[in-house]
Amino acid sequence: MSHAELPPLPVESVFSVVSRRNSVLARRQRWTAFGLAASASFAVAVAFAGAGAWPVLPYSALEIALLGLAFVWVERRAGEWERVTVAGDRVIVERAGRGRLARRAFSRWWLRVELDEARAREPQLLLRYAGEAMDFGSALPPARRVEVARALKRLTVSG
Repeated sequence: MSHAELPPLPVESVFSVVSRRNSVLARRQRWTAFGLAASASFAVAVAFAGAGAWPVLPYSALEIALLGLAFVWVERRAGEWERVTVAGDRVIVERAGRGRLARRAFSRWWLRVELDEARAREPQLLLRYAGEAMDFGSALPPARRVEVARALKRLTVSG
């Protein structure tokens, strides 16, 4: 199973939502794009160096290194996801990121669902239980986050 695939649901669910970033390119395509951009930058730098402007080479190397770091950062974020599942008397929140999978289960009847709309264009979906707050859906569009909050409130008693 690749790092971007979701494991099967742990139980039969009434409601389940997955939140993950939109990844336009597959891993191989991302690294092909990086290789093409790095090759083009290096080719231009070598052409300038051949014309006598050799100080361009260190800047090209720095540019390629920074571009590589950006691609590594995007690669790490591509495999992150969140899932909230309502099953029986439990609400299960799963998160995968940085090579780890975390799972928390809450009582459906005691979980409080809040939508903090005080933030400027991005409402925040909070799940509160036993004095702790957990956000959910940071990768969801704001309108979808509001829909999920409403559905969760309907499915939990204290919503």
